[in-house]
Amino acid sequence: MNAEFFVVLMSGLLSALAGGVASTELVRKIIYKILKKELPQKTYSERLSGLTSNLTKASSEVDSVLREMTNVAKEREASVKKLENGLKDMEEREKELKENIDLLQNVPIPVAEHFAKLVEPGEKRSAKRDYFLFMAGVIATTIIAIVLQIGFGN
Repeated sequence: MNAEFFVVLMSGLLSALAGGVASTELVRKIIYKILKKELPQKTYSERLSGLTSNLTKASSEVDSVLREMTNVAKEREASVKKLENGLKDMEEREKELKENIDLLQNVPIPVAEHFAKLVEPGEKRSAKRDYFLFMAGVIATTIIAIVLQIGFGN
């Protein structure tokens, strides 16, 4: 009898006796070790199918990495566009502010002084009015507190 045939037959019988607890392949490896023989190499078609499955798995992993890289590139492109738009808006705002500064620099000083003189009396009147209203509030609060103390006092 052929040794490999014997090993296959024995491993099948032992795994059947073990009730399927031990796989036939595991028992086969153990018997080969006991007999001190080398396990036969996989056939060409088995090796080729294993390599094909490994290649398929690697290809799917590369595809997922490429998809992720594409998403990251799209996100970066969007953020660059957003930054460019923000920069453009700031440049327009800077241009407007420079125009305003130029206009204000061209205003003669006597005109600015005259404008300040026109605004100043209104500010003084406004301050006097504020002080008057504050004092009236303090006096009214004091009177109300005295009336309440007398009316509901202890």
